[in-house]
Amino acid sequence: MKKRYLHGKYSSGQLCLMAVFIAIGLVLQYIEGTFAIFAPPGAKVGLANVVSIISLFMFGGANAFVIAVIRAVTGSLLGSGAAAVAYSTAGAAAAVVAMWFCRKRFFPSLGIIGISIVGAAAHNLAQVSVAAVTLQSVYVFSYLPAVLIFALCGGLATGYTAAFAFERIAALKKYIVK
Repeated sequence: MKKRYLHGKYSSGQLCLMAVFIAIGLVLQYIEGTFAIFAPPGAKVGLANVVSIISLFMFGGANAFVIAVIRAVTGSLLGSGAAAVAYSTAGAAAAVVAMWFCRKRFFPSLGIIGISIVGAAAHNLAQVSVAAVTLQSVYVFSYLPAVLIFALCGGLATGYTAAFAFERIAALKKYIVK
């Protein structure tokens, strides 16, 4: 599939497919919010990151960035409220930028699962940074080791899920809009 970036023209099929990815990401974000998991406060598995990884490989970095940011803003406003927009958006943007960089520089040696772990770590680093700025305290960074351990687990889970889903999508490649 030829990659079209933000300044390019999109077919209606491409726009619809990107909208479907945003919707799937919103559903995954909502489902994840209903889980009761034993984790540090604010830590999540990152199911919506599956959509970011797949869109990165299907549409390219710029489009994956737009999909992730729209999903993060919309999901925050629908679920957590306006206060969570900065945390969610910063995390999603940092994750996609980090994964985009890793895909360009280290793929295929790093692999989808490794890229997912980097994205999860970048997401948590960005969110802790937003918290440090919001609270005007560097002591918030002492929370980082706990969430990075959870990011490793979440990155593994979303990476395996994305790799599994990507194999199924590749089998349907002839049906994907060009």
